Amino acid sequence: MFHKINRINIPSQITYTILPLGLIIMGDSILYVILPSNYDFFEIESFLGIDSAFWIGFILSINRFVRFFSNILSVKVIQNLGFRNSMYLASIFGAGSTLGYAIFKGVFLIIIMRIIWGFSYSIFRLSYQLKVFSYNPKNFGKYVGYCLSVQRFGSLIAVTLGVYLTVKLGYFNLLLLLSLLVIPAFILVSRIKEINIDKISKPKVNWNLFYFDHQFLLRKNILLLSFFKFSSSFTSNGLAIATITPFLISINQGSMSTELILTIAGLIVGFRWIADIIFGVLFGYFSDKFGRRKNIIISSALMILAIIISISRIEFFLSIFCLVIMFFLSVSLETSLDSQLGEISPDKERSNILSRYSTWQDLGAAFGPIVGYAIGIYYGIHYGYILSLIIIFLCLFFYIFKFKESTNQVV
Repeated sequence: MFHKINRINIPSQITYTILPLGLIIMGDSILYVILPSNYDFFEIESFLGIDSAFWIGFILSINRFVRFFSNILSVKVIQNLGFRNSMYLASIFGAGSTLGYAIFKGVFLIIIMRIIWGFSYSIFRLSYQLKVFSYNPKNFGKYVGYCLSVQRFGSLIAVTLGVYLTVKLGYFNLLLLLSLLVIPAFILVSRIKEINIDKISKPKVNWNLFYFDHQFLLRKNILLLSFFKFSSSFTSNGLAIATITPFLISINQGSMSTELILTIAGLIVGFRWIADIIFGVLFGYFSDKFGRRKNIIISSALMILAIIISISRIEFFLSIFCLVIMFFLSVSLETSLDSQLGEISPDKERSNILSRYSTWQDLGAAFGPIVGYAIGIYYGIHYGYILSLIIIFLCLFFYIFKFKESTNQVV
């Protein structure tokens, strides 16, 4: 496998850093499949006078909201423990949360496990970002895309092979098996070289998401990329995935059965992961070769066009095709956004900037479903997509007039 990786010129240190996340994330991913349909195993019942259906959704989303804190704290963890030791800790936390799903029962304890996983993921993500951005900026896009592909591939294995093993082994045995992936994760972490943390972070951790601690022009630059990341995550990772079924029903107008629409919805979501796995490296390569600015402008403009066609109700399968294309374009956009942030972030500020930038991504993915359904209840599900259109358009507009390709500085 490592020989194949070398053919696309991925440094082995990046592989050693991202593969533990690809392994440990399987425990998180399988929960999205087995919890909603098998909540009795986890003893998810009415709690605090609130129905179990609410708690299922809350459990699956709480790990994103907790990252508002854990993303920032992960900087402090890496500063105090060192790069490799932090990866060990993240592996223990992640595998421990998976084992906890098997052992502990009830709403409260499962929520605690999800919070632990949120902290684990924050450390993992910041670690691979710092490792990627320690290399030559001209390859940032390819390296970021590669890390995204590995992460999504782990999730894909979990929801395909994992579901099959659930039938054969049962829930407890499967979760126990997935928690044992901490062993190969430890082996991989042991081969990671340390990073000089003092060069990429300041002792003081900053919590504000508007980067007021930075010089004015740099702050505007980073904040624009953060809003852009929020908009893409809000649309593709939050709104579209969460509302895909009611959206398809709304544009279908009764010509297909609900069962068939559910099947189509599942396939569309599957394409979201396929886009990450197969095209992450390719889009990253395009970003490196043709420039971040061109890739960001083209990807976001085509995303806007794809969404407009999807909600226009011209033809059902045309809408489906455009939704799938939108997912692919979001991968291209986000790969370039991540790479450009790595380029413009001063070395000494990099860890603090990355942690807050990731929080914008998590907030987008977390609020996408909430806002989408809230708008859908009162006005119609497609109005959530109109909102996402407006947000992406505004980000694109300000990006075009605030960035200069030669310097990556705000005009």
